[in-house]
Amino acid sequence: MKKNRWIIIFCFIFFISCEKEEKAIDVIGCTDPLASNYNQFANISNNSNCNYESYSTTIPLTSNYQNQIFFNIKNNIFVAENLKSEWDLAFETGDEGFHITINSSTFSQISSVSNINFEDVNSANNLNWQWDNPSGNIDSSAIGDYRVNPERVWIIDRGLTTNGSSRGFKKFLIENVNEEYYSIRYANLDNSEDTTVNIYKNNNYHFTQFSFNTNTQIQIEPDMYSWDLLFSQYTHLYENNTEVPAYLVTGVLINHLSNVQVAVDSSLNYNDITLNDANTYTNFSNKKNIIGYNWKYFDFVTQTYTVKTYITYVIKNNSNEYYKMRFIDFYNEVGEKGFPKIEIQKL
Repeated sequence: MKKNRWIIIFCFIFFISCEKEEKAIDVIGCTDPLASNYNQFANISNNSNCNYESYSTTIPLTSNYQNQIFFNIKNNIFVAENLKSEWDLAFETGDEGFHITINSSTFSQISSVSNINFEDVNSANNLNWQWDNPSGNIDSSAIGDYRVNPERVWIIDRGLTTNGSSRGFKKFLIENVNEEYYSIRYANLDNSEDTTVNIYKNNNYHFTQFSFNTNTQIQIEPDMYSWDLLFSQYTHLYENNTEVPAYLVTGVLINHLSNVQVAVDSSLNYNDITLNDANTYTNFSNKKNIIGYNWKYFDFVTQTYTVKTYITYVIKNNSNEYYKMRFIDFYNEVGEKGFPKIEIQKL
């Protein structure tokens, strides 16, 4: 009896071990939870056929364009926001970084003098003013490679307040730059408020900022991979125009140092542009001002702005995802200018 029972158990185990496992059914579909046709049961991704809802967002620069707003396209959020007058200089933060830029949003400009003592620089007259290249070419900044002439004294016109009055002048020396910090000495042109400060580097950011108003380092720019677009005023440079070489404009700058890229399409209708179209564009650019300010025009008769809704900006973020964006308004609900409204859809 016991022998028969063990024979039965053995046979049962043998047949179970020989039984074929159930094969999972392959389900092809969209596996992106952000898509409107997301398939939670899909085990084979076909995300080229994902569908995404279009959304619109209003950017509150305000009527005097006082704000700078860093925007993340994927999450549709303002990553950071600041008054454009909160800072004066920006310092590259990589270990080997040495570049310094000026605050383009306040229409600031800079010049320098050599072979003169710091204390003897007392005037901003008869200077050759320079501006940073709005394309973002780091080697085309107004200050450039100051290390070749470390005794050079820089004079900065800090630009304009939101009501158009002067923010004044400062002079400064760049005394040192190393892997950890910059050291600068600055003062008013009359040598008052003579101060030396260190500006420390942080590899989580492309640049860190400094304010002459508060004598402090201030982190205006967010984490280098957390944002895609900066809505702000900035200084545009006109080529071969000696009368008006620079002009303050209101527009959009991209996070070009994190490899955000943009292609501009003014031929296809916004609603018709697909991911397949994005994959065929050959005009992607990572120029900082590729979106720029030319998505609107000003009517001098009616004194109003009109946005060019026929221009689509196809944006490739640093995760290699594609989005299409266009401007659909420049005014808020009560008719105030300075509130650009954008429409965005993931492709």
